[in-house]
Amino acid sequence: MPIVSVQKSASYDEVLLDRVIAAHFEALRAADDLKPGMKVLLKPNLLTGRDPATAVTSHPAILRAIAKWLRAHGIEHITLADSPSGLYTPAALRKVYAACKLTELADVLTLSEDCSSREKNGFHLLTPVLEADYIIDVARLKTHGLTVMSAGVKNLFGCIPGLQKPEWHAKRPTLDGFSDMLVDLCETVKPDLTFIDAIDCMEGNGPGGGTVRHMGFTLCSRSPYAADEVGAQLMGLPLSMAPVIQAARRRGLSDGSVVLCGDELTPADPPFQLPDAIIGKEKLFTFNGLFHHFFGRKRAYPKLIPDRCIGCGKCAESCPEHIIQIVNRKAVIQRKGCISCFCCQEMCPARAIEAVRGR
Repeated sequence: MPIVSVQKSASYDEVLLDRVIAAHFEALRAADDLKPGMKVLLKPNLLTGRDPATAVTSHPAILRAIAKWLRAHGIEHITLADSPSGLYTPAALRKVYAACKLTELADVLTLSEDCSSREKNGFHLLTPVLEADYIIDVARLKTHGLTVMSAGVKNLFGCIPGLQKPEWHAKRPTLDGFSDMLVDLCETVKPDLTFIDAIDCMEGNGPGGGTVRHMGFTLCSRSPYAADEVGAQLMGLPLSMAPVIQAARRRGLSDGSVVLCGDELTPADPPFQLPDAIIGKEKLFTFNGLFHHFFGRKRAYPKLIPDRCIGCGKCAESCPEHIIQIVNRKAVIQRKGCISCFCCQEMCPARAIEAVRGR
């Protein structure tokens, strides 16, 4: 059975995180994997350029603690690489690194500006991912408007460069198809360790427009699927509502059997608030809530809140079906052709897109 290391981590204090990372890696005997000259890649969550205090992106303190531990164990070649949403160029990467406060990590690792990619198993993957000898997947626990939760497996979607990610939404427009693709991708990348930052998480309209939920935990495992299952438990999320976990179970990659070590896991109480795209806004004991409970929900679609829209075009850029236009500095979202992936809501910096049920 896969081991998932659980450590209470009340804050992003450097001394605390040094101890926490050491405890995780000791529990998983990670030092036994390392060899001189090995190229280690850290794959963070850099959805877009946001302050890490918003829980949208990976916290630099976590990445620093991991890099320091690796250096203390003889690893000199440590690279951080990810493909944020939108254009994937060195200039765009530098802006994201600065906004996410990662430039301060230059003394312990290399921030990759290599924007090339190569094909493997039907995926075009970032060259630094393909060249790595050892991959540590560093995810942040968040809700997600399409996949319900974002953790270790979903985080690997950033191994696909730039605007090729929306293309995969178009290729796999159903939730089951997209979840199966994420499992295929995970099996292709095969991270050696999966680390989940659940100190400050995101609930509500994640992964980019939700609110911070402090949980005070970190998780680590050799199995990304086991790490995600424990992450779902921490969120108070029924596993039946996590499509990526269900996809992994259908493939026999996970059966729910996990050995926990370290600190006792304390699930969220109340459970994480889920995105509007998943549950809608209505309360259960209202007419709409009772109707949807007994008769099922209609499909959710993105809807613009005009007063909030700043006309930046991020929604149009990220739309896999190209049904969004900017007209007079406001987004115009057509319902026809929409596949309800909510990439637009995910990327909107002004939180100007909400989920509504179809009529």
